[in-house]
Amino acid sequence: MTEKILIFTGQSPNGIHKTETAMLCLRRRGWDVADEHAAVVRKSPALARGVLLHAGLAHYYARLKCAQTGTDPDAYYTPEEAISRIPGMEDSLCPVVLREQTPVVLKALAGYYARWMHDKVRVLAVEQVVTIPLPGFGGPGEPPEKTARIDLIVERGGRIFFWDHKSAGRITKRHPWFYARSAQFLLLRWFGRQLADKFGGVVLNLVQCADTTDYQRPPLDAVSGLLTSLPASLSYYERQRLAFERSGLPAVLWPAVPSEHTCQGRYSACAHARKCETAVPPVIDTDWPVVDIAGYAKKLLGRIDR
Repeated sequence: MTEKILIFTGQSPNGIHKTETAMLCLRRRGWDVADEHAAVVRKSPALARGVLLHAGLAHYYARLKCAQTGTDPDAYYTPEEAISRIPGMEDSLCPVVLREQTPVVLKALAGYYARWMHDKVRVLAVEQVVTIPLPGFGGPGEPPEKTARIDLIVERGGRIFFWDHKSAGRITKRHPWFYARSAQFLLLRWFGRQLADKFGGVVLNLVQCADTTDYQRPPLDAVSGLLTSLPASLSYYERQRLAFERSGLPAVLWPAVPSEHTCQGRYSACAHARKCETAVPPVIDTDWPVVDIAGYAKKLLGRIDR
């Protein structure tokens, strides 16, 4: 018997997530790197719901595409089967938390099927990784392109839309405003330009995973001013991120953005907020490099090692 397909719904190889964190706060990216090296297992219910929801929707739409193209939907696990396998395969989230959040996600998915059962879209691609060229700025180590994983690509009325699934504890009118200004979605819109007039835009596929469910699909604004500056922004922050990641400096010595908007955030405090309050060793002075990050790191690390 042929093994059914389990769709991977994780991050793309050279996606925007690392750069986006560096844009917000370089030190936060430094702490993330430390966690990656230490293989820290997160216990976030919100992240668990997001992972489970993405798996369920990926399999729902993969099977729908099979039905639309005359192939066998049972080549893929059902959404429920896929979700049941995630706790044993996901290595960055706590399996206990994933299992705890499974019932609320299954309930939300049941409501999703009922809400959109008559939706007329043609599924073109599910969890599609795309390569996105950006104008280069000649910086050292600057990647020539970024990648993105598009949750769902559909066609409706002769136009092509990129959908991104988002779980939410409560859907609000502010969700489209916030996400339209995210580098993740600006990057998708930049890629969509290659489709010219066929591109219909980026759509949030919002699913409220809570005691009361809700489902909305707002389109995202173009925000052309931010889109125009996207290549320069990515070029600048990507160079900074790579320089510090290669420097060997501990995260507590990376530049921070101390602010009630970054240390606290929209939903909760930064996961690394307490770490930033740790005292810096007295052997380290307060001067900071303007350009030579690598040389400065060598000097500081030499002091620490003495």
